Amino acid sequence: MKGFLMNALRMFRQDDTPEAPAAPVTESPKRRLTLRGIVQLGLVLAFIAAAVVFSRAPTEEDIARPAGPPAGAAGVPRGAPGQTGPLVRIVSPAAATSTLSVSATGAIAVRGYVDLTPQVGGQVTEISPQLREGGEFSARQTLLRIDRRDFDLALEAANADVDTARSSLLLREAEGDAAVDNYRILHPNKPVPPLVAKVPQIEQAKAQLAAATARANTARLDLSRTTFALPFDGYITASSAEVGQVLTRGQPFGQAFSREAVEAAVPLAPRDVETLSPLPGRSARLRAGDVTLAAEVERVAPELDPRTRFARIFLALEAPLPPGTFVDVEIDGPPLPDTFVLPEAAEQLGSFFWVVRDGQLEMATPQILGRSDDGIVTAAFDTGEGVVLGSVPGARTGLSVQTSAAE
Repeated sequence: MKGFLMNALRMFRQDDTPEAPAAPVTESPKRRLTLRGIVQLGLVLAFIAAAVVFSRAPTEEDIARPAGPPAGAAGVPRGAPGQTGPLVRIVSPAAATSTLSVSATGAIAVRGYVDLTPQVGGQVTEISPQLREGGEFSARQTLLRIDRRDFDLALEAANADVDTARSSLLLREAEGDAAVDNYRILHPNKPVPPLVAKVPQIEQAKAQLAAATARANTARLDLSRTTFALPFDGYITASSAEVGQVLTRGQPFGQAFSREAVEAAVPLAPRDVETLSPLPGRSARLRAGDVTLAAEVERVAPELDPRTRFARIFLALEAPLPPGTFVDVEIDGPPLPDTFVLPEAAEQLGSFFWVVRDGQLEMATPQILGRSDDGIVTAAFDTGEGVVLGSVPGARTGLSVQTSAAE
């Protein structure tokens, strides 16, 4: 090829060298130059065509190479002798029990806040350091004391009323007994009338004693309420109480919440709710930064959010997190027996799968139960020779294909 091109170049150079003067001819110089240009252009085109032909000719290595790979060589696609068609990769899944999990995001919330409301009024004489915003307290821990002197006096007065009422009852009973004895002496064979036995007066005295006792109990209860405490472990979110301040009965001075009221509120799409149903009792994991906590689904809101149409679920935590913290949640679903886990590449546009049967494509539409980190979870189905991975150019039912097992 190289020699051929060199000869062509030499011919060009010879044509370009000036010739010796010749005898004058009748043709004009312009016509002679035109003919020479046409000849040169034809030679150039011929050279290009020859170069293309020689570049496509087989080399000695190509002639010596065998026509195809040896039988049984690695990587040779399976198929019947003479079978043609595109090469596809297939997988042969095994049925097993799968567990779907649903990932979502939510936030830590408080189920309900408690107003710090005194049940008695009076001047504050003592405040616990925990009765401040951010304070943490234990159940029945004293957070605040109210001046108790008025309540001590009220209890003493109530106890005195009890003693008076009891004495009055004893007196009425004694008077009644004396009246009964006198009546029996005068009228031995007649029953004693209630008025003579002073029954109404005795009953009245008993009622007065009961009322006095109730007032004493109320005074005792009010006295105990001068010590302010809450029946749960929790946190203070707001407090305006100070020593010397006069609190009014029934008027709140702060707010708190219980540790048990801290929960995770997570919105879920209806399809995820269906996947995890029944939800109450499902185990879950919460991640907030570097913290991972175990949790359990406690309840599901009965209504969907009017804007997002998502359901809200609430999870109880093994340890509280600050309200307002954003969390990533992973909820474990029920075990699903007799299922396949297929690679994402197996799903075709339109949510179906190609399977190979007798060397031909066949469409399969199994029930897709969900998706996991490992792939698509489907109900088990007949996969023939295997499930095709990826798209197949010109795919159609009955298309002949060659198969190769995916690694």
